[in-house]
Order: sequence, then C-alpha cells, then structure tokens
Amino acid sequence: MKREIKFRGKEFETGQWIEGSLTTYPRYYPTITLVEDAEPIPKKTTCVVLPETVGQFTGLCDKNGKEIYEGDIVKTKEYGIDIPNGVFCSNVAGYDNFSVDYIDGGFRLLNNQRGFLLCKGNHLEVIGNIYDNPELLKENKR
Repeated sequence: MKREIKFRGKEFETGQWIEGSLTTYPRYYPTITLVEDAEPIPKKTTCVVLPETVGQFTGLCDKNGKEIYEGDIVKTKEYGIDIPNGVFCSNVAGYDNFSVDYIDGGFRLLNNQRGFLLCKGNHLEVIGNIYDNPELLKENKR
C-alpha cells in the first residue's frame, strides 16, 4: 500500500496553513515540518502549529484537484436530499455542505443531518474549512 501521509495545521504565530510531516511531543505544541525541494539538499522548515487545527490528508482530491484534509468543508450534490411534505426525494435539493472528519478508523462526511463514508469521486468540492469558515456548515439547517 502506498499513499501519502501528511498533515496540515495553522502556524502558531501567523495563522498561515502549513502542510507536511507531523511531530508531537508530550506537553508541547505539535510541529509540522515542511520539506521544500532545493538543490543540492532539500530545505526543511519546522513550524509550531495550533493543535486544534491539525488535520490529516485523506489521500483524495476534489473535482478541481485540491487536496482534501480532515477539517475541510466540502460541497456535493451526490448526497443532497429534499423532504417535501415528509416524502423522501433524493438529489433534488441541490448541494449540501459536509465537514470531513476522522471517526472510527475512517474519513467521513458529516453535517447536522447526515453522515457518510468519504469515497473517491469527482463530485466533491472543497469550499473552506471548519476553522476559517464554520458558517458554511450552518447553511445546511432546514
């Protein structure tokens, strides 16, 4: 099995998103090491990140090629529903927003109404994340 294992988190001082390898130490903030291609030796930069913002790369990209991380908010029509007068009708409500969460050993799409396993497909679009854009999840309330 070969997949890329990496994380992202918000840098402690600047709030800038950093992607790379995660290191954690007891009693200290986690760090993410960013490795940049540089000749003749790769350049490594280690940044302290806010622990609550650390999220793992799911291994998937959205329909635009953007990497999907735990904590992202994605928009999809695949799981959209409408329940007019209590009768279930699938896929007529348009798009729904979901957060990407890691639960019980797998990545899932969750909102205040439903949850699904995160599956590969070209129907997802990253539209923000739960730290910078929490209001995007509130748009699902009916």
